[in-house]
Amino acid sequence: MQKKIIITIVYWLLVAAFVIPGYLFGFQKLFAEPRKLADFTRWGYSTASMRFLGLGEIAALTSLLFTATRYACFIFFCIILAGAIYTHTKNNDGKKQMMTPIIVWAHMAVIFILSNFIN
Repeated sequence: MQKKIIITIVYWLLVAAFVIPGYLFGFQKLFAEPRKLADFTRWGYSTASMRFLGLGEIAALTSLLFTATRYACFIFFCIILAGAIYTHTKNNDGKKQMMTPIIVWAHMAVIFILSNFIN
């Protein structure tokens, strides 16, 4: 019983560490924050696609909080993070920008694995 409680606590701490910054980045895209807008313009994406992506991120992050919709979040973010890796690689962005989606994916993978232990 103790082990399950510890795993559950670690799980929700990791979820909070994923969701809170994710909401921040999603809302920055949704409201077309100037720095995000400049990046998306430089990469050749429209403002509408940036806002749609931000809205999708916010919806997926919200779905992570509920057991019934959790796997949809994982699928959505796998697709989004693959696109982010492609975009950063295609545009020869710095190592930090290229590694960020990989680190986020690893964080999400740990959440996914732990979610199977708490159900």
